[in-house]
Amino acid sequence: MLHSSRLFARLGLLAFVLAAPALAQPALDAPLPFDPAVRQGTLDNGLRYYVRHNTEPEGRAELRLAVDAGSVLEDEDQRGLAHFVEHMAFNGTERFDEPELVRYLESVGTRFGPDLNAYTSFDETVYMLQVPTDSADVFETGVDVLREWAGRITLADSAIERERGVVLEEWRIGQGASERMNRTVYPVLFGGSRYADRLPIGTPEVIETAPPERLRDFYRDWYRPDLMAVVVVGDVDVDAVEAMIRERFASLEPPTDAPERTVYDMAEASGGAVAIATDPEAPYALVRLMYRGEPRRITTYGDARQSLVEGLFFGALRERLAEIQRQPDAPYAFAAAATGNLVRTVGASQLIAVAKPGQIEEAMRVLGTEAVRASRFGITPGEVERAKADLLRSAQSAVAEAENQESRALAMAYVNAFLEGEPSVSPEARLAFVEVYLPTITLDEVNAVAEELAAGDDRVITVTAPTDGSVPAEADLLAVLDEVADAEITPYEDAIVEGPLVPAPPAAGSVFEEDADADLGTITWTLSNGATVILKPTDFKADEVLLSATSPGGTSLLDDEAVIAAGGAAGYVGQSGVGAFDQTALGKALSGQIVSVRPTISGQTEGFTGSAAPGDLETLFQLVHLYVTAPRLDRDAFEAALAQTRGILGSQVNVPRVAFGDTLSATLANGDPRSRTLREYLGDLDRADLDRSLAFYRDRFADVSDFTFVLVGAVEPEAVRPLVETYLASLPGAGRDEAPVDRSVAPPEGVIEKTVRAGVEPQAQVALVFHGEIDADDNEDRAILDATADVLSKMLREELREDRGGVYGVGVRPSVDRDEDRYQIRIQFGADPDRVDELVDAVFAEIATLKAGEAESHHLAAFQEQQRRARETNLEENSYWLSVLTTAARYDADPQDSLDQPDIVARLTMDDVRDMAVDTLDEDQYVRVVLLPVEGATSTE
Repeated sequence: MLHSSRLFARLGLLAFVLAAPALAQPALDAPLPFDPAVRQGTLDNGLRYYVRHNTEPEGRAELRLAVDAGSVLEDEDQRGLAHFVEHMAFNGTERFDEPELVRYLESVGTRFGPDLNAYTSFDETVYMLQVPTDSADVFETGVDVLREWAGRITLADSAIERERGVVLEEWRIGQGASERMNRTVYPVLFGGSRYADRLPIGTPEVIETAPPERLRDFYRDWYRPDLMAVVVVGDVDVDAVEAMIRERFASLEPPTDAPERTVYDMAEASGGAVAIATDPEAPYALVRLMYRGEPRRITTYGDARQSLVEGLFFGALRERLAEIQRQPDAPYAFAAAATGNLVRTVGASQLIAVAKPGQIEEAMRVLGTEAVRASRFGITPGEVERAKADLLRSAQSAVAEAENQESRALAMAYVNAFLEGEPSVSPEARLAFVEVYLPTITLDEVNAVAEELAAGDDRVITVTAPTDGSVPAEADLLAVLDEVADAEITPYEDAIVEGPLVPAPPAAGSVFEEDADADLGTITWTLSNGATVILKPTDFKADEVLLSATSPGGTSLLDDEAVIAAGGAAGYVGQSGVGAFDQTALGKALSGQIVSVRPTISGQTEGFTGSAAPGDLETLFQLVHLYVTAPRLDRDAFEAALAQTRGILGSQVNVPRVAFGDTLSATLANGDPRSRTLREYLGDLDRADLDRSLAFYRDRFADVSDFTFVLVGAVEPEAVRPLVETYLASLPGAGRDEAPVDRSVAPPEGVIEKTVRAGVEPQAQVALVFHGEIDADDNEDRAILDATADVLSKMLREELREDRGGVYGVGVRPSVDRDEDRYQIRIQFGADPDRVDELVDAVFAEIATLKAGEAESHHLAAFQEQQRRARETNLEENSYWLSVLTTAARYDADPQDSLDQPDIVARLTMDDVRDMAVDTLDEDQYVRVVLLPVEGATSTE
């Protein structure tokens, strides 16, 4: 049931949409309207602000400080200091001494990382903060934090010295094959411009040695009101927030000798430029064909109309590339096409492909061929009409969800409006525009985009690939494109399958029994074939219904050899289409609809995941019905799926962190024959069997009487009941009663330590995994385990990052296997190889502090508040309810158990945490795996 206010709003919106096609076409040079729901303004000092009331989620506000200054503005001796200054914003301001800012925000429920973060790019620095609004003091303090960042970062010498190590560790994380290859590619890709040597992370020499005064210089020169915007979106009073901004930020003054904010361009690659880089640790071969040009700025109706034209073309081109990708002999495992901006001053249209091993030239040939094919023969009418249908449906969906737009997304949209100089248009205005202009776009206009692309002179070709002897020379790549330009090419054939997905409606079953749970707001139907359907109607999203289905069994029912032969069955079927429609034909048949369904088979279960707009629910149920009754798995689809997997994963065995992860997983698996390293998995692909895969899939879905289907979202029980009876209750059900086979293998006993030597960079990765038995059905034990891990993570962040400057981040991740009644607590971080022993000792020292009951209680209080706040928003999320109800069905548990977790957390004490730490963080029972560079290795720096 819709709340009445939402219902009336949507009725008014419907009238607006129905009237839209009759609107006169605005002049193409007229400016696009900025969303009228946003309060905008500019202070006398030049600072801009954007404020909007929005209640998704309720009781929250998203705050942003956008600074129109990034690494491209650094002097040579400042390379990396724009990013360094961003770090320092969290390490002391005039109001908040280090580390009080983070501690305060965590105490009010803000999570460091998801809710409190920042980023630095070439041209901007953006600070992001979410705060609750049910406390005026807390919200106003959040606005104060933005003011502190804008002009009151202290940049104390001592804090800078401590932070050097943290920034250096972030730099260290970024080292590897990609960074080494980018040193060759970027000067060409960025046209020899300043962007090529002003990467935001900077250089280690500057990070380690820059005088503190140079950080203060950057902050003084560029953090100034005429280059700043404040954004506040959330459950707030707009008038009051505007007054706060004016009061707090009016005192900001630019420096009297402020430098000019230079806008940097790049040189054209007239006639084409090529950059090829190889590395023995490269995970795959990436081929890029890029055409640079004028930057895309969507400020007028004409700009917006042209963006629709380009969107139609590139949407059709992406579908063509995807269609080729599904062929077994495709030279690439993945390909895409898109248009946008490379940087603010340069536009770029590009085709990219992940080439299969040894097929770089062929991948480039296909990219070039499809560009030429489109330019010679154009896009077909059918392709354009499907692209139009998808574009229109997307705009309609955005209007249906206009009241449910997330504050986080809106805040970033207004940040981009400030930085890019483009208005943020409301969903209603965009739909009206689309409905007016989309029908006026002709096929010739769409095809003109292809002609312009082919005629582009500023062309850049880049290849990054493993060093395996199969990489062509620059001349060879250029010759491929020359050959394509003169080749005989046939027009694209737009093959479609006529007819409905389901040729004839099946004989319907019935709802045998109905139960309602007023507390959970759910309705449970038992179907005539034995299956169960749980409905949770919500009004969180107007255009979203989520589906899951679960049934016991999975690959546990296969023996070890059969798992290798048939274990990937659901994935193969999912890539094969359904019924009379292969995957390509299915995509065409579903154009203009918002719907997806995917069959799944895991170790313990089989089932489905899916989603749809309410108007497309019948299609969703039809797809489920067909995946049960008419699955496809033809030889071409099967071979294509195997080839794609090999193409994407084949070279990743050479990546150091993959070797690290494989060693860790294999150690914890303790000889389990079903646990496979990447190298073993790739070898197993040769033993995959199409016939056994399809037979296993059919067996797993042959009887749905033990399936539980869960539907959450904008679903009306009376409207969906006939669809459930027709497409679900009609499925075969013979009373199957199964349970997964227990094939668990416990991790090794005692302390197991392993060192992996891989890679040439001075990088280390450390994983410490504590494990043991736990009562996985005990809600309180699970809650205490989560709290213990979170408290430890906060302790380690302060000790390893803030105090020692030894890591960029440290993760502490708890997990409970409810099938095996076992837990793991995984601690992982990256570091300087020379500091591994020091930092591991520090981890165990913090564990000892926790087990001794000497940890600071504010860490637990912060976790409890974060959980309380998370519950407030989770209860308004369809995905959360889907997870709760599906998990309860999977383990035959009460959904209320999951809903009660925050209440249990709220009652926890530090004694509970101490006792759990004693029980689970056993110094005589853990696995330690460390990744170090190969002995004697040196980077190609």
